[in-house]
Amino acid sequence: MSSDGTNVRRLTDAFDVRGAASWSPDGKWVAVAANDGRGTYIYKVPVNGGSPVRLTETPSYNPMWSPDGGFIAYSEPIQGGTLVTKAITPDKVSVPIPSIRVSYLTSTPYRFAPDGTALIFLKEGVFVGGARNFYKMDFKTGQERQLTNLDNNAFLTRSFDLMPGGRIVFDRQRENSDLAVIDLVH
Repeated sequence: MSSDGTNVRRLTDAFDVRGAASWSPDGKWVAVAANDGRGTYIYKVPVNGGSPVRLTETPSYNPMWSPDGGFIAYSEPIQGGTLVTKAITPDKVSVPIPSIRVSYLTSTPYRFAPDGTALIFLKEGVFVGGARNFYKMDFKTGQERQLTNLDNNAFLTRSFDLMPGGRIVFDRQRENSDLAVIDLVH
């Protein structure tokens, strides 16, 4: 659509999109997780017309285009609510990256560091119900480094983004329900 909200047009009706899309740095493609009736896979969709291209052969979610456009990080289910992060080029070539395990509960469980050399991601605490903290996975060294120490497990972070300069902006949700009994008068 145009910046004023007019001229809306559909890029494709070949599948149902699942989750957030990620723009290629050159603005010519959008990477999406989409269900084509046989499962959910990562596709790249041309913005100026043409057919979508399926990039993955296994169920996949959460595409995130790297800042240089060289590859797309995505998540593949491995067990229960746990996903492992993988990467693929726009030409369907697998890219080796350090293994990162993330939760399906996070809307987009990782973001690229501004310089593209690492992923910032949310990781569950060691114990069930443990706090979710932010970590940085360096692609060159394969080293993982904890960035925060959010030890209050009463809150759940489900979404985050990185601001210019690398600051993390995130939400914190708290389960805080009250239970009441209401007697209906007959």
